[in-house]
Amino acid sequence: MLAELKMKLDVDQRDFGYYQSSNMQGVLMEQIAPEYAERLHEQGLKPYSQYIIVGKEEKVWVIKTYTKEAYENIIVPLLDGKFTAFTINKKQMHVTICEKTVRTVQQQALLEEFYSDSYNRYLNLEFLTPTAFKSNGKYMIMPDMRYIYQSLMNKYSAASANMQLYDDDTLEQLTTNSQIVRYRLRSTFFPMEGVKIPAFQGEIGVKVTGTTTMAKYAKLLVRFGEYSGVGIKTSVGMGALKIGKEHLIS
Repeated sequence: MLAELKMKLDVDQRDFGYYQSSNMQGVLMEQIAPEYAERLHEQGLKPYSQYIIVGKEEKVWVIKTYTKEAYENIIVPLLDGKFTAFTINKKQMHVTICEKTVRTVQQQALLEEFYSDSYNRYLNLEFLTPTAFKSNGKYMIMPDMRYIYQSLMNKYSAASANMQLYDDDTLEQLTTNSQIVRYRLRSTFFPMEGVKIPAFQGEIGVKVTGTTTMAKYAKLLVRFGEYSGVGIKTSVGMGALKIGKEHLIS
């Protein structure tokens, strides 16, 4: 099961944006059962992502889960009618929740898209929050299709006990048959615990060649990535991913 909870917020200070996401994880952990929070702490790949989006007129906290267990233990408690406000203690910042909307999608729906006749060889990927990868102890701050696919394959495999998507040959084929054909990016940082993690943010256009199956497979991974996030630290606000309008690059 894939799920998305959006909460519109009213904040009593202006200093509020994606850079508060790591503090929001602390708020999140306070709302769920301690034993489940401890299990999450021990896990490598977390079955959820969360981030903050600040627009001209609204601030939204988005929490997404990609297993049924995570939905029941993370999102369901947040839907409690008593959870209407919270305080970020480190900043002495009071936040009121104005509205909650939740949406769920069965993972089977993604597979049905995969097996349908419709597909597109162009993907417009929007990195909504600072995104980065880590390899050999170094941060990779430019989008690289190998790292993108590898991250998504690992997360999908971790979410599905019945399907292991990670395979070196498949990863090689996906990478070889995917080309970044346009981009609009900027370098940035993600602050966390006194450290600024170098990252990138923006959008890229990707063309997928090869077989029809390969194009559908790439779309499946990215659709899943809209819930899991991509790259490192997606549970604290990095790597929020969205599929943009395809006509921008087709």
